Order: sequence, then C-alpha cells, then structure tokens
Amino acid sequence: MKLLRIVTASLLVVGMSTSAFAEDLSSSIAKAVQNQRQIGQNDRTPRRKVYLWGGAVLFAGGMTTAVYGFMHNEHTGYPTYGEATATNVKLGAAGIGVASAGGLLLFLGQRAPARRAASLAFGPGRVTLVKHVSW
Repeated sequence: MKLLRIVTASLLVVGMSTSAFAEDLSSSIAKAVQNQRQIGQNDRTPRRKVYLWGGAVLFAGGMTTAVYGFMHNEHTGYPTYGEATATNVKLGAAGIGVASAGGLLLFLGQRAPARRAASLAFGPGRVTLVKHVSW
C-alpha cells in the first residue's frame, strides 16, 4: 500500500510539472500547424500502402478461409454429391465477410482523398460553413 502511494504521488508530481516545460501558446500553435502541414504532405503515400497491404492480406485470408469452410467436410476431405450439410457453412460465411472487409480496404486505399473538406467557422454571433466545389 505504501508503494502504491509513492508511485501515485510521483506520477502526480511528474504530470503536473510537465506544463512548466511548455512554450507560450502562440509558438506552440505555430509549431503544431507546421507539423500538421508536414505530416499532411508526407502522409498520403504510406497510408495508401497500409490500405493496400492490409486489404490484400484480409482478402486473401478471407478467401482462403471461405474455400476451406465451404469445400472441406467432416468425412473425406472434399464434399461429394449429397454432402452439402457436412461442410462448415459458418466458417465459409465468416471467410467471405473477412474477404469483403479486405476488398473494402483495397477500395478505400485507391480512392483519392478529398482536396478540401467542408470547414465550419465560428465567429461572434455567426456560424459559417464553407465547402469548396469544383468540376
């Protein structure tokens, strides 16, 4: 119990003292905006690769599971005529669901991100919604 109190007090002291190392608000905001711009410019390609590989793995694994679930039965290995109830339909359906999720990830990875999303601005006595539309 004594150790728990010491650890809790230490965490509180460290947590409260970290704000003393912070800069003033305007320079922190400027630094955060600059970091977001750099991340936004450099982040597009790796995100597409994550969607590509994640979607491909999910799709391949789901299709493999679906084929195994629908084709492999309890008796001989592969179903013959009249043994439709011997296959594992639930496993096959789960495999198709996982493959569908992988296909959705592949689709989302190929879509180009919106150039400019809608923005909402608040001012004194007003709310403004701005959306850039172009053809």
